[in-house]
Formats: sequence, C-alpha cells, structure tokens
Amino acid sequence: MSDPRGAEELARLWINLWNEGDPDSIPLAEGFTHTSPFGRVEGRQKYLDWVKPLARGTAGGLRVLRTLARGDEATIHYEIRTPSGVVPACDWIVVSGGQIREIHSFYDAASMR
Repeated sequence: MSDPRGAEELARLWINLWNEGDPDSIPLAEGFTHTSPFGRVEGRQKYLDWVKPLARGTAGGLRVLRTLARGDEATIHYEIRTPSGVVPACDWIVVSGGQIREIHSFYDAASMR
C-alpha cells in the first residue's frame, strides 16, 4: 500500500529541509537507516547527530535534477554543491507511515573528502 504523503513528496521534503539547514524536521522514522559510501548509520538520532554538521556546511547546496517514484519508494537525482565543485548524487528512499524509513545514497565519496 502506498504511503499517504507520497514517496516523491517526502524525498523532495528531505532535500528542502536539508537546504533550509533544518535536518531535525526531516520526517525520519525512529528505526531509520542511512547507507552511503561512508557506511551505514542506524537510528534517527544517531543519523541526525552525524549529519547536522554536514548540513550546516552544505545548507542550500543540494539541487534536485529529477525524481522517480512508485509506491513507497522514490529515487531522487541531485547535485551537491561543495567548495571543491559539484558532486552528482542519487538517493533511493523508502517511506512508511508518512516517514522516511531508509535512504541509500550513491555518490563518489572521494570527491566528498
């Protein structure tokens, strides 16, 4: 069954809230997991503790290029603007009950160091 808020809406919301420098307002499930080239983080609070400094450094720096959604899953293709240039990224997002349950991020980690 599809999420009432819609996977695409939640995917865009997380990018918007990141750009506003407000990751605390991203609707993440308590059991949220994030997997990226840097590893896996389990738990909403653990993830927020890890990304808040990153969000402050790149707030306003994500630009959505396109999204694709079906049911409770969405893919969002975007650019991360960093001091050393633009890094293309793609996230696969799984939602449930109006919250983001999982994000799998794909990007060149070497360009993020």
